[in-house]
Amino acid sequence: MRTTITIARQMGSGGSYIGQLVAARLSLKYIDREVLHLAAEELGYDEEELAARAEKVSSFWSRLFHGLTLGPPETHYAPPPLRAFTDRQLFEKQTEILREIAKENDCVIVGWGGCHVLPRHRGKFNIFCHAPLSFRIKRTMKIYHFKTEAEAREIILESDETRKRYIMEMTGKDWACAENYHLSFDTSLLSMEESVDLIIEFLKREGAVKS
Repeated sequence: MRTTITIARQMGSGGSYIGQLVAARLSLKYIDREVLHLAAEELGYDEEELAARAEKVSSFWSRLFHGLTLGPPETHYAPPPLRAFTDRQLFEKQTEILREIAKENDCVIVGWGGCHVLPRHRGKFNIFCHAPLSFRIKRTMKIYHFKTEAEAREIILESDETRKRYIMEMTGKDWACAENYHLSFDTSLLSMEESVDLIIEFLKREGAVKS
């Protein structure tokens, strides 16, 4: 039986860092950016170009004109790129990669809808990390060097809405609903190390990892 720990997180909650610590403590493979790297390789896209579309849903207009080259009437029609793909196709490719990784490795997966797209089994444990907006603003200002609280607030709220919309459209699930997770907790109440201790204790109780 494989151990599969999925972590969904609000921006600024520290979920990614907590995931790294849990993986290190339990000697599990940590999966985050690797999904993007492998998807870019398989789709034949630059990784940074793909990152701009990862975990996002294109707007109506970008979908409508996806793959079309616009120009004055006298210009010749340019066919869409052979490797053009939709949000759904990108999501399915990322899901395929996640499933292969989880099948072959005991791992901690941060993001990518892992809670919803990977099959449930005794060794799978789903976690949601959240925190008050004020805590997240301070943390993101420190990490990403935002100049003002207003700037940090705007980025955080946009991130929350983007992730919520993406997961709903791709899986039909409410990304922030605690019912989707085995453990949902406020990371502002504990230090990062205490949060890791909490998660590992729950994993042991549930039999997801050895005591």
